[in-house]
Amino acid sequence: MTTAQIKFLETDPSMISAETTLRAAASDVYALIADPARHAELDGGGSVRGLVSGDTPELREGDTFTEKMFLGIPYRMSPTVVRAEKNQALSWRMPADHYWTWEIADNHDGTVTVRETWDASEAKIFGFIPAAPVFRTVGAFARNRRNIALSLAKLHRTFEG
Repeated sequence: MTTAQIKFLETDPSMISAETTLRAAASDVYALIADPARHAELDGGGSVRGLVSGDTPELREGDTFTEKMFLGIPYRMSPTVVRAEKNQALSWRMPADHYWTWEIADNHDGTVTVRETWDASEAKIFGFIPAAPVFRTVGAFARNRRNIALSLAKLHRTFEG
């Protein structure tokens, strides 16, 4: 087993992005990310508690799924898939117009580089108030930075044992 190396990337201040390289097939990593019933396996922060609706083995652009969540209190979240490139990328838009994106690059040597990005650059509260400053104030940036590292480390445990 190798130690997960997580590299945070320089991004727009309203984004957090990190990547890691692991021994896995792009198709296997994509299958995990694209199956909303398995998102709790992937979630580093433990806020995803299970799937309510949208039980499809592979998300496609335009699909909506609803997950049970917990962040101090239980709630439900219904994101919409805005990008689905088989074995390469999957992105969903959250109701406040922030995005979670997973990108997978096959290194053609038995490894893949996986990048996870949380993007609040377009996020709005009530449809017009920029949400990034609010997210920063309530600790969402710090929490999501930690959770991205934990999610990428979970990928290592899942695929490299």
